[in-house]
Amino acid sequence: MNIYPIARRVTAGAVALALAGCTTTQADFKKKPEAVSKAALCRTFMETKDQVFYQDLLGELSKRKIGPMECYQMVQQQNQAAAALVAIAVVGTAVAVCANNNCGNSYYPTNTYRGNCQYDWQYDAAGNRCGHRSAWSRPGGF
Repeated sequence: MNIYPIARRVTAGAVALALAGCTTTQADFKKKPEAVSKAALCRTFMETKDQVFYQDLLGELSKRKIGPMECYQMVQQQNQAAAALVAIAVVGTAVAVCANNNCGNSYYPTNTYRGNCQYDWQYDAAGNRCGHRSAWSRPGGF
């Protein structure tokens, strides 16, 4: 079972839920508009398609002396922060995959034959340079 795609999905899901939690419903807004946080108010204002609800949100923003441009900037910063978290998670996953699969190593494996020499530049298990004893140096070797 490969855990890395699962980790990426969980991270993306967590970010999506975190951003979705930054909105408010019409019912919650109607009950107590002053209880809605500034972030939730702005995100809902930017995302709503209901014109009546939009006007109600605009009125609440006006009462709080928050301009629509300020809301736009706040939502944009939240989205950028979420994108940065996702990017960090993806890079972290890539590093973990690379570390487990030896991605940064050279093209040729350094020790295919344990204790013996494949290439003349390698060292054997005793720490001696292989030189002409390597499989690469012998006729028909490799």
